[in-house]
Amino acid sequence: MKAVKNINEPLSSIFPKYVFWDCDIDKLSLKNWGDRSFIIQRVLKMSGHNGRFLNELEKIFSIEEIKYYADESMEIMGNELIENLCNRYNMKHNQFPYYIPNLKKSINA
Repeated sequence: MKAVKNINEPLSSIFPKYVFWDCDIDKLSLKNWGDRSFIIQRVLKMSGHNGRFLNELEKIFSIEEIKYYADESMEIMGNELIENLCNRYNMKHNQFPYYIPNLKKSINA
């Protein structure tokens, strides 16, 4: 894991609370592997076009760890989001279960 200013720093000081709307964001721990998976997948899912979220995520976790938890994630949906993540992290579309190949072609047909 990359060094963080303070591993005990509350996540609410890093990410807006609405990213973790359904849980107490400050009860999540960067030391807990299950929480780390949840944090990474949730931020990726909620990142959309917000590069700031991804920049902050990369300050906390290595690119390798982000890719590990993104790979085959059932949380990450939507071709546009998946394409953005693939471009940023040099991943393949078929690593994401909810990527719909040829979606643009079928819409334009």
